[in-house]
Amino acid sequence: MDLTDSTDPYSRPARRTQWIVSTLAYHYGLDRGVENEIIVLATGLDQYLQEIFHHLDYQGASKIAVEDFHILCKVLGLRNDTDDSGLGDHSLPSELTFRHFHAKLCGYFSTKAGCQYENGRLLVCKDSEHIETQIRLRSPLKRREKLLSQSTLEEAEDRISKLEDENTSLRELIEDMRAALQSSDARCLALQVGLWKSHSCHKLEEGCFELWSCRETMTALEDCNRTLKKEQVAMRRKVEEARQALLSALSKVKELESQASHVPVLKGHVAQLQTQLQYYR
Repeated sequence: MDLTDSTDPYSRPARRTQWIVSTLAYHYGLDRGVENEIIVLATGLDQYLQEIFHHLDYQGASKIAVEDFHILCKVLGLRNDTDDSGLGDHSLPSELTFRHFHAKLCGYFSTKAGCQYENGRLLVCKDSEHIETQIRLRSPLKRREKLLSQSTLEEAEDRISKLEDENTSLRELIEDMRAALQSSDARCLALQVGLWKSHSCHKLEEGCFELWSCRETMTALEDCNRTLKKEQVAMRRKVEEARQALLSALSKVKELESQASHVPVLKGHVAQLQTQLQYYR
């Protein structure tokens, strides 16, 4: 771990091993170099912290050793440089529950941000429920009677319906990717804590293999995320093309309706001409 990077982890873009640092810093308004993946991860911050706690609590006892918490802070590069940061509090119990873990970790960043941590309150908010892509679609126009280009409208409406389904699927996939990315990173952090503890016992081989596997998974997830972003851009372009096609079809329908309104007048004129023709015969 680079010493210069660890001295001020919340003032720079996230590294792969410190996503949770930049996510918390972004939540409390500390991170000025935030990247897209941090904004996505911040939508489920409580779930993110729960995943980290869950992987640290490998015995399923609903509590972790305070030693593991201090090692995690070292792995993340968090320093106890102030008396009120709480990371080096000697009054901490020997084991931490999730509420205590949540309070100490978030309290560090809230102190840095100059605000008070609300004890016992998780970070749940409207923004943490689901990821919503900012794509707005106009509702399909109601079918009109006696349209001369009915097939054109139906084709455009079917195309928009398919694009809406694709958009919904992509949103769900991004949400699944976020949860998987958080779980993978949490497992990676827990493995790093375990490696730190077992370093003195020279039991690194198995842990290194799992850590490498976890990083490979995270890299694959990043690649999938980039692919999804490209597909989303292409989908937005298709939606705009479909909207323009629908507007063009509507314009043609209105033009045909305008021309059709002259038909009765023309019929009357033709009838008059036929009458005159018969008269002259």
